[in-house]
Amino acid sequence: MIDFILPLFGRLHPILVHLPIGFLVFGVILIFWFEKKYAVYSPVIQFAFLLGAISALLASISGFLQYQNEGYAWDTVKFHLILGIFTTILSFGLWYHLKKAVSTPTQLKIKGASLIMIITITGHLGGNITHGDDYFTEVLPPEIQALLGGEVSTTEPLELPADNWEEVEFYSGAIQPILDQNCKSCHNPNKLKGELDLSSFAGIQKGGEDGHILESGNPEESALFSRLVLPKDDDDHMPPKDKRQPRKEEIELIKAWIESGSSENAKLGESAIKVSLVEPFFKRNEIPFYPVVDVAKLPQDSISKLRDQGFFAEIVKKDSPLLKVSCINFPGFSDSDWYMLQSAKNQIVYLDLTGTAITDAILEQIATLPNLTVLKLNQTAIEGSGLEKLVENKNLKLLYINDTEVTLDQLSALDAHPTLEKVFAFDSPVADTGSPSQFSFYLETGNLSLPPLPTDTIVY
Repeated sequence: MIDFILPLFGRLHPILVHLPIGFLVFGVILIFWFEKKYAVYSPVIQFAFLLGAISALLASISGFLQYQNEGYAWDTVKFHLILGIFTTILSFGLWYHLKKAVSTPTQLKIKGASLIMIITITGHLGGNITHGDDYFTEVLPPEIQALLGGEVSTTEPLELPADNWEEVEFYSGAIQPILDQNCKSCHNPNKLKGELDLSSFAGIQKGGEDGHILESGNPEESALFSRLVLPKDDDDHMPPKDKRQPRKEEIELIKAWIESGSSENAKLGESAIKVSLVEPFFKRNEIPFYPVVDVAKLPQDSISKLRDQGFFAEIVKKDSPLLKVSCINFPGFSDSDWYMLQSAKNQIVYLDLTGTAITDAILEQIATLPNLTVLKLNQTAIEGSGLEKLVENKNLKLLYINDTEVTLDQLSALDAHPTLEKVFAFDSPVADTGSPSQFSFYLETGNLSLPPLPTDTIVY
């Protein structure tokens, strides 16, 4: 009935260990601070070291019990435990020395400084056991981690090539990256929580203090999988609920690996798994909509000036030099006002001239925008003369000529445009004669009709 007392006292170690640190550091500070008034403050300094020594003793005992009951490997805790005991002995020694000393000799200061150094090392080793060797360095940039001689940490999710995923080794290419991201921080050679190392295939095969964690072909009997699917409030659930949890797709992949025989060298294609199981991990190379170019950011005062002139101007996304410019609040914009946009000609990727007083003459100026991607000329006097000049806009993808007088023949000048993907031509001559399939780009005319439905004739 009382067997829980010692394990419980062991688990108090992370709390108790802070007491001696506070008392002893306070005592050492007083030694240096009240050097000339030592006789006055001697009882306070002695009491600080006595409390520090007693709490260090309790912390050492609880630490040893935690080591005994929590399954830590001796190689992991030995230096921390030995230095903790040494700290306790030195603390009692300093208390005794202070009690007998009539003054504060230099020797006492040296012992105090040595004690602080030992506490620092002991605390650092304890932090490594709890949080891992890379606790402080893992937040540093990879370049600095490498400079310090550490292993560069990564939190990148698992990615598989979509075209030849079958050639990826099931264990090393899929399972181990999942374990590295979710389990390795507590189960590695330097921190063997539960005497379990999940950083290598050999460690997985060996298992931990509770025995084997892998039963090939039987995931339900394999702790490597079964603990992942326990309720988070269950004491046996892994990882602990306050840690990062693997995605359900990752858990399913671990299950499939065990079902396939949990081989070290078998490839995904040899494991008879469905494509749907690995599809969530396919690496997708997303092509950015706007061009990736090296252009200078427009100064904020220049953007403010555009706004003062009546333009709506904003960057396409945070920290981007590329701009969206619209004349939604500037209907009087005309060909002669183009000079206002000259300062932003390299940054404009989205230009909306809808409802303005422009004519075909402005197309020659628009053609000078090297990064223009979206152009809206809706509800303007544009007739299409000179539309071929837009071939110069090598990044143009979307063109809007709704409610203009552009004809099909004039639009054909843009056929085979290198980047143009879609043209919108609602309420225009093109809409009356255009064929969506006759151009290299998709032509959206808006002349859509839906087939009649039986319900349309029902009378209620």
